[in-house]
Amino acid sequence: MTDRNAQTRRRWLGTCTGVAATTVLAGCFGSDDDTSGENGDNGTDDGDPDEESLGEDWPMYGVDVQNTAHQPDATGPEGDELTARPIVDLQGNAFDPPAVVGGTVYVPSTSGDTYAIDPEREEILWRREEYGVPIVHDGTVYGPADGGQMYGYDTDTGDKWEPEEIEGINGLVAPVPLDEKILVASNEVIWEVDINTGEYARLIDTPAFVGSSTNVPVYYSDMYYIARSSVLYGIDTEDSKIEWTYEPDDEGRLSDSNPAISGGTLYVNSRDQKLHAIDTDSGEEDWEFDTNSNIETSPAVANGLVYTGHWGYILAIDAETGDIEWRNENIVSGEPLDIVVADGMCYVTTRFGMSVHDATSGDLEWKYEIPDESDISFIASPAISGGTAYVPSSDETLYAVEDA
Repeated sequence: MTDRNAQTRRRWLGTCTGVAATTVLAGCFGSDDDTSGENGDNGTDDGDPDEESLGEDWPMYGVDVQNTAHQPDATGPEGDELTARPIVDLQGNAFDPPAVVGGTVYVPSTSGDTYAIDPEREEILWRREEYGVPIVHDGTVYGPADGGQMYGYDTDTGDKWEPEEIEGINGLVAPVPLDEKILVASNEVIWEVDINTGEYARLIDTPAFVGSSTNVPVYYSDMYYIARSSVLYGIDTEDSKIEWTYEPDDEGRLSDSNPAISGGTLYVNSRDQKLHAIDTDSGEEDWEFDTNSNIETSPAVANGLVYTGHWGYILAIDAETGDIEWRNENIVSGEPLDIVVADGMCYVTTRFGMSVHDATSGDLEWKYEIPDESDISFIASPAISGGTAYVPSSDETLYAVEDA
């Protein structure tokens, strides 16, 4: 079966370059003092997401601003007997993974809205216009919106955060929230946005490109990393300059896969059918692994292993050497969406269900296969929290995969 319903919003929308003038108009929203560190919500200097517990929260795509997709303290189902419980009708598809903070689920929908949902009561707490991959930081959920704007809403009340309006730009990607500022990229510019005032400042112009851009860039030690088609940029945010660029030897496109960083190494899949490991300081390649297929899923990194997969299998690769640690073909049929790791378990989701593997050994722990007669078809990777895997489906519904 080659039809792939489980396309991410990034893949089916795509991004094309353009040159446009920008106009900045004033706007503001009062916010609480930001007490997190500039390397991520956990406030660590080295950007290690394991240094401080997030509890059961899953605050953003990839869990942290390094996109590791690893949340060691979040718990999923035990898996003895499973059910997919419908929570709410989203009146549209959610091609981006949900975020979960304080027991509330935040999910975007192609209906044009972002939802805050109480999953236990199966109740919509608030619903606001604009949608895009949700990033929760310091009491506000942010995201990219159509028309060159970010959206931002108070997580409790839904009150709108008003950034400055930027006219005439294209291709806004997921914002990266830091201490007192947000980094966000359009096709032509990397912007720095003041969290308190919503004021935009042009950090750096980036070269024109043809093709797509990284949907969720990463940040580590004052550096911002984004791929434009086949070129990966390491941008020094303190000195506002491109520190280095990296391009695979055969110019394979890097922007289909969002990068992940751990231990000073960036990992990204490429259209040259390789997984690349790149030193974040120098931009030099440490190693490459031949995947023998065009893998568009984004890698996850946890406990010294890099996880990736393709139709019918999942791989764990040693993060330091690039050697295969294990391979498992006992997954649910279909092409995997972005793999995530929680509580020592590796979650592999396809349109047809979900399999969970021991992250160290690769052994299958449990498998949930969607019944043939069901209208469910998973279309985004899950958020893991409180014994549940929250995952959207093509029947325009958010589901909780949980113990029956």
